This record gives sequence, structure tokens and C-alpha cells, in this order.
Amino acid sequence: MAFRLFQKKDKTVNFIITDEAIHFVELRQVDPPIIEKAGERTLPEGMIVRGDIARLDEFQEVMDNLVDEWKLKNRTIRFTIPDRYVAIREETVDRDMTLDEIKNYFFMQIGSSIHLPFDEPVFDVVVTGVEEKKQTVLLVAAPEQIVQEYASVFEHARLQPVAADIAPLAVYRLFHAFGQTDEHAHELLIHLKTNVMTLSIFHQNQLKFLKPVFIEKSEDVLGLEEEESTGDLADALSELDRVINFYENSVHGGQVKIERVLFSSHHPQRFFVEEYMKQSLDVQVMTDELLEIETKQNERLAPAFFAAAGLALKDG
Repeated sequence: MAFRLFQKKDKTVNFIITDEAIHFVELRQVDPPIIEKAGERTLPEGMIVRGDIARLDEFQEVMDNLVDEWKLKNRTIRFTIPDRYVAIREETVDRDMTLDEIKNYFFMQIGSSIHLPFDEPVFDVVVTGVEEKKQTVLLVAAPEQIVQEYASVFEHARLQPVAADIAPLAVYRLFHAFGQTDEHAHELLIHLKTNVMTLSIFHQNQLKFLKPVFIEKSEDVLGLEEEESTGDLADALSELDRVINFYENSVHGGQVKIERVLFSSHHPQRFFVEEYMKQSLDVQVMTDELLEIETKQNERLAPAFFAAAGLALKDG
């Protein structure tokens, strides 16, 4: 399949599709980022479920109408793959291998020595480090069927999909653009949406770990003054400690520490989550309130659009 996860194009519209809504952003300039155009459309419940397009015909009709309404016909676009379908692997290969040779190597090894949680992947690779005899490579993969299903919807709506990315990279890219990342630290990025909290860990500006945690009943979260919180958001928050412990101790044998948290959210209970992190995690917490992105009308961009804005910065 010729579709690339990290292909670059200019003047491209950027789509983020979640279970709840469609967001798009068109970037006017990169430094500082200014948004030329942005749009949002809430989706009916059950149309998309955990990233799966459950009602394809209805979703296609929504996309067809939006392209006409937002005057996007024949535009090139980027989009993100649902977090639950993204698999990452860090591998080492010989230093003298070219990028094409690395891709051919992975193509041959996936399914034999490199195992992914799905068949028939589309993948891309990024060189993340070079040593004397080896180079470290990040493999990012997703099921071809899922990527192609979304791409086909866009194509039917008279759009031209040219690149797919993953939302945690897009959000991290936005923090980085505003000088809020530290390449020397191990950083935990928390991207909290209505029904999923995606936990990603970065070091040296490279993705090292990714785990989406689903939330079924976000309204069940209790105030922090409650001694014992119940509900699925509270359960998701308890996953923070497990992920940090796994990364610090199981992956790195206790030799590293998560030093910073980057937090982005438009969840209705985001301020409860912020307080939980500040009270429970002995690390510096940087929130998306530090990201002052303006539209061309000099209005602050809403956090719901931040992932799309980060996707727009991909080629900047």
C-alpha cells in the first residue's frame, strides 16, 4: 500500500475525528501558529464507537455535507488514526542501512520476528538515534483496513488524504512549538477526551510508550474531597500510577523517573483531573492553558481543536 503515515504536504487541511465530533483546522502561519479556519461538528452517539465507524452510510453523509458547507472540495488533508489502533515498537538496526532498506527489513520481519496486535499493517519508520554500529528506529503501525476505511470516506467526500498521523504526536508537537517540552526529561503526555484518556511517554522528543484508557461514564467522577472515588474516570486516573510504575521500573529497571506531565483536555471534568494530578503525582504539570493559539479573528483557539492544530504543524 502506498499510503504513508508521515508523508509531508503543504497547505493541507487537518482533520481529527473522535467518537463525539469532527474537528478540522487550517493553519495560516506556523510561527507563531495562527489558525486560518476551524470547524466542528458533533456526531450522533453510536456513529463512531471507539474509533470504529459503526454507521458508515450516515457518517459518509455527514462528511459529504461538511465538505460542501466548509468549502473544502478537492483539498488535501491529513487525519489521525484512532489511538486504540496504533502500535509502536522501538527496534535497532545496522547503522549503514538506508531508510528504504529499513522499511524493507520491517516489511519482511513483521509477523515473524516483529509481532503486532493486528494483521496487514500499514507502517512507517522514524530514525530516533544513531550509535557507533547501530541506529534506533521507531516503528509506527496501524491496521491497513482501518486507515483505508477512513481514507475512503474522505475520498468519497472529494477530499485528498495525503498523510495519516497519531493524535499524541500532534498534541506533543503543539507543546513543543510553544517551548513547553524538555528533551532531556521523560515526559508523560495525558490527552483526555470525553471517553478516552491516552497516555503517552516521550524522551528526547521521541515517542516511547502509548496506551489509550477508555472511559465509559465520565459523569461518575466524584470531587477530590471524597475519600474513595468511584466511576470510570476515577478508574482511568488510577491507571496513571500503573503506567508510570511500569515505565520507570519494568521498562527501565528503576533507572529513570517521569519528571514532567503535559496535559491537554476538553473533558468537562478536566479541572478535577488537574487537581488530582497535582495532588497525586510528584512531578511538574504543564497544561494546555500555556498554549496561546489565536485565530485570524484574534480569538483564542478552543482546546478541542488543539490536536488538529498540532497536526497542522507537522510540516512546519
